[in-house]
Amino acid sequence: MKQAMTVAEVAAALNVTPMYVVKLIRDGKLPTNASSDGRHTVARTDAEAYRSTAKQRGRKALEDLSRVSQDADIYKKQKVTGDSSFSCPPLKEQRHDR
Repeated sequence: MKQAMTVAEVAAALNVTPMYVVKLIRDGKLPTNASSDGRHTVARTDAEAYRSTAKQRGRKALEDLSRVSQDADIYKKQKVTGDSSFSCPPLKEQRHDR
């Protein structure tokens, strides 16, 4: 298995765009090695480590959002009735004889 990955390969592994990988490299969030022709390569271990920490950040953010939602009672159980306070406006009749 190849130890160095191109920007495109890292993007595919992280499910992001190559431009986002370049941004991560420029921001110093993803270490890289520049080759003599100016292309960047990322060590597979660095890409995997970034993916792991990104997943952990995502899980923590989701847990925090869930906790805040529960604390605010956003999802209170409501009695379901036949009368809905939400209604859609009627559709306009379209003419097809133009």
